[in-house]
Amino acid sequence: MSEEVAYQLLSGVLMSVVSSAPSFHSVRWEPRIYPGDPAHAFQVRADIRHDLRGFPDDLIWTMQLCCSELYANAVLHTVSGAPDGEVSRRLWLHRPDTLRLEVADGGWTTSRPTLPHDRDDAAWMTAEGQRGLLLVNAFAIDWGYYQVLPYSRLNLGLGVWADFRIDPDDVPRGLEHFIFTG
Repeated sequence: MSEEVAYQLLSGVLMSVVSSAPSFHSVRWEPRIYPGDPAHAFQVRADIRHDLRGFPDDLIWTMQLCCSELYANAVLHTVSGAPDGEVSRRLWLHRPDTLRLEVADGGWTTSRPTLPHDRDDAAWMTAEGQRGLLLVNAFAIDWGYYQVLPYSRLNLGLGVWADFRIDPDDVPRGLEHFIFTG
């Protein structure tokens, strides 16, 4: 077999493998903005259920729980909880097997999201707070935070993100690149 024939055969095989591979495109949901009031946590959970319809129920439940916790942290620990404060929420399927949740606050806090490490088991059993990030840490494959707008002398908000594993076969077919949430 000549080199040219071998090259054509190999090219044809590679093209058929590439063309038969399932395609992936990232999906972003339109951000949602909520009043910075704990009474709106029910709406945050309801919107997660609505926006992720078609996804597995266990993923939706996990996202509702973690989003509710991050929303509560934003309201309790930042200016988002002040009158006229706001919290934003975004969803992003940025890999075929990873769904990202982001919750951004209005800033003006001196603290950063961290897991409490100074408690023993007995203290955790009686603790009244600071369990939200432990839940996020337990359910997410990774999480972290970023400054919404990096500026050396101003704290203009933090975005806390958490990535959740999803079986690509459980992602509803036909999702658009951008999903309007209204």
